[in-house]
Amino acid sequence: MALRLACKVLGRDVVITCATGCLAICTSGLPQTSWRVPWIHTLFENVGAVASGVEVGLKAQMRKGKIPQRRIYSVGMAGDGGTSDIGIQALSGALERRHDFLYICFDNEAYMNTGVQRSSATPYGASTTTAPAGRVSIGQITWKKDMPALAAAHDIPYVATACPSYPFDLMEKVKKGVEVEGPAYIHILSPCPTGWRFPTDLTVRIGRLAVESGVFPLYEVEDGRYKLNFDLPELRPVQDYLKLQGRFRHLPDEHIEKIQQRVSKEYERLKEKCQKV
Repeated sequence: MALRLACKVLGRDVVITCATGCLAICTSGLPQTSWRVPWIHTLFENVGAVASGVEVGLKAQMRKGKIPQRRIYSVGMAGDGGTSDIGIQALSGALERRHDFLYICFDNEAYMNTGVQRSSATPYGASTTTAPAGRVSIGQITWKKDMPALAAAHDIPYVATACPSYPFDLMEKVKKGVEVEGPAYIHILSPCPTGWRFPTDLTVRIGRLAVESGVFPLYEVEDGRYKLNFDLPELRPVQDYLKLQGRFRHLPDEHIEKIQQRVSKEYERLKEKCQKV
């Protein structure tokens, strides 16, 4: 859903660089492909480098008169593993060099394509195949890496979070990100029925609960200014979000309360940043 919504906005004047992962496998299992625009399948760690190379290559081709002078977007796409783990070095370099491109992270909070292994985006308490819950472990014991904050720390023009459960918000942010001059980063929460262990018909509901509970707030950072897109008068309990997912079913009350405290604290911190505008 997230990919279809993003591509509705991107149009045809685009070159997409895509890392290995669920996105590549679902859309381009040889010998078929779902793509009808220029699309490059690259290694896990290379999206930032290749997308930045596409951007300068297009400029060079236009300068030499090889292709008409017009805006052709360079867009990088990867999952949370290819972004916050394996690909962060190339992405950081591309953002620091101020390449004019959009990077979209489709975050399903683990390496789903290769068997639901934990990533640095896996939330505290989630059970994965490499951080399994059991008698001596609650599953993931570290907190989710704040990748949008790391992108914003590069002082780039545009950073945003999005979720396909809020489709018009997502499309508006992709439009802003792709049209801004300079690098832009959009972090999209992409609920995964397989890895999160929930029925597929709950996908949209779970995405909404992530936002309504404050687990995944929707906000933008435009030229360093934070803006909260959905400022709810009262957050739903995180338990409403956690209880629908098998990956959290093992958690005792004390750990759910620990997650609740962390979410509440981070949400208030985000609101403070937004009020400084």
